[in-house]
This record gives sequence, C-alpha cells and structure tokens, in this order.
Amino acid sequence: MTIRERILAVLQQHPEGIDDDILAETAVLKQRQQANSRCRQLEKEGLVVRRRVRGKIRNFWIDSKQIAPLQTPLSQDPQPPKRVGAKSWFWEGNVQAAVVRYLAIQGYNIRSVADTASRQPGKDIIAERSGLQLWITVKGYPRGTSKTPASTQAGHWFKSAIFDIIVYRGQSDVAQLGMALPDFPRYRSLTKKSGWFQSAATFSYYWVSKNGEISIESIGFLQHRKTKAT
Repeated sequence: MTIRERILAVLQQHPEGIDDDILAETAVLKQRQQANSRCRQLEKEGLVVRRRVRGKIRNFWIDSKQIAPLQTPLSQDPQPPKRVGAKSWFWEGNVQAAVVRYLAIQGYNIRSVADTASRQPGKDIIAERSGLQLWITVKGYPRGTSKTPASTQAGHWFKSAIFDIIVYRGQSDVAQLGMALPDFPRYRSLTKKSGWFQSAATFSYYWVSKNGEISIESIGFLQHRKTKAT
C-alpha cells in the first residue's frame, strides 16, 4: 500500500479524529512530518478536516467513499487501535464522532471530546465558534435485553440526557447547548412530549441518521445538514 492509502485507511478507522503523532505511528510512517504534510494535502482535497482538540490538531476523515479494509496489520503491536466504526452506527461513540465531524466542517474549534467507550465523565463535546461555546450531551440507542426492552431503556437514556441539559444550563446561561441522538422513532416521540422543556432550556437536538447526515432541530425550525461538505 502507498503512504496515502495507509493514511486514508487509518483515518477511516478513527472517526473520532487522530493526531499526527498517533497517525504516523499507526500507519508506520518514517517521520511525523509525513503525516502532517499528507493530511494538509488531503484537507485541500476536501477529504480531511484538521481541528484542534485538547491542544492538539486532529485529522477527521469526512469523505463518504469506502476504503477497502487492510489485508495486513499496519503495526506489529499486538493490541491494534480501537475501531469505533466497527460498532453499530447508533452506538454512542459513533453518534458522537458524526457530530464532531459535522462541527469541524462548520468551522467549530473542538475543545474536548469525552471518551465514551470508557464512560469518561464531563461534557461529551465542547466546541467553540466566534467566541461562543457549544456543549453537547450524546446518547446512543440501546439494543435491549430479555428483561428490558430497547424502548424502555431508551426512555431512561433520554431522561439522563435531559438531566445533562439541566446541569449545563445551570452552569451557564450563555453557552449554546445541544443533545445528540441517533434518529429513532422512540426518541422523536419523547422529544415531542417534552417540547416545552426545549423552549425553557433553549437547546438544539442533533439528529444523526444511519447514513451520517445531521439534522439540527432548534426551537421552532429544523435544519437538514450533512457531515460531508458539498
């Protein structure tokens, strides 16, 4: 595989973004500068967005084309990097990654992204644009168990997200707030039942579809967006 192909394959495996140092190590590049220069070129081609996260620049894959999976490991490390994309599209980590990509394309600076896999506490996404901060709580959709149906569990997760919004608004009356959810009828139904709360707390819903499109539902109107820039 060429250096370009190795870099693209690694980026597709990390929808949450990856910095130049880790990219160079994972793609087995001789120098970090190779990752930096190649990703800058990919950004010019519209395939990658580079945004600062926790003080380091991350590279976000934004193209919708699929790259064939690697046939051989990129590294001799017995513990390969986590593959967020290997989980269901409605898993919390993938919902979060889709929203982060969208925000990066829209020109937001990504200040922090919580590690959902390890249930890291704190705000799931903190972004900033034009001096205004955006705080987003993210939920996935449950698979359900023999004892608890998915719709019942989804209700609990939705209540948890509502509580996050309450806490966020209590911390700031000027920060923009958002709740990111996979687009399921159950969640849509719950938002309709609590429409008054959206108006009171002034936040937006970020709906993530199976194909990665983002619909933003603010108070009084709905905006349809796509994660891929056109």
